[in-house]
Amino acid sequence: MLFAMSDIHGCFDAFINRIHDLNDLETVKAGKDKLILLGDYIDRGPESYKVLRKVYDIQQECGAEQVIVLRGNHEEWFVEFLEKKNRDWIGEDENLNTSRTFLNKEQMAKLKELAVKQRAGKVYEFIRQCIKDNHKELLAWMRRLPYYYTTDTQIFVHAGIDEEAGDWWNVGTPDYYFVSKYPPTIGAFYRDIIAGHTATSSIVNEREFHDVWHDSWSHYYIDGGVERSGIIPVLVYDEKEEKYYSLKGDLKSGRLDKIRDKY
Repeated sequence: MLFAMSDIHGCFDAFINRIHDLNDLETVKAGKDKLILLGDYIDRGPESYKVLRKVYDIQQECGAEQVIVLRGNHEEWFVEFLEKKNRDWIGEDENLNTSRTFLNKEQMAKLKELAVKQRAGKVYEFIRQCIKDNHKELLAWMRRLPYYYTTDTQIFVHAGIDEEAGDWWNVGTPDYYFVSKYPPTIGAFYRDIIAGHTATSSIVNEREFHDVWHDSWSHYYIDGGVERSGIIPVLVYDEKEEKYYSLKGDLKSGRLDKIRDKY
């Protein structure tokens, strides 16, 4: 089976609960199943570093063939900020809620001093240097995260692809499109596309809908808006049956629900 999750956004407890629902990845560790994570591990929630580190540790334990970790737009912005390519990400880091999770106590104390005495540019440079010094191995891994993962019949991606490019999508899609494409596309494509990025509640225009959603053609969206809902949907694909399900409860209960379609 393939298990897919997306948009964890610093919500560590919700993520760990879903890992427990997957029997602590016993079948993934055994090489029988795969876990595919579609990006946006940081920002918005309170424990960005813990989530990112856990994702890294899971992949190191299970192997990159069994746990596929893709990048999202928030990881893209974060790395670009650290490399001084742009400052857009820091605007997403409200009250430095993400930055502070990557800093130690001494650095946080120094940051508070700088925030009082220095201009914003000095504060941002201090944050940048601390994160780079503290997490060299983790950042090297982040820079290598791929934009997409494919099977014979599927494309897993954070936001989407340029579908007008047809079967040349992998060379016709700009990098930013993979992580930032909006609005989400619906309709038929020659492969199934599984993406996050846009909360399904927004797609179906129902505030309380936080599950996997299928457009009845080729698209599955799996962002449950966890930072608001507390819910991380899990898409399950049974490779033998060639069917998709939404995991309710845990695998031991055996409850795999039919995914809601548009029509």
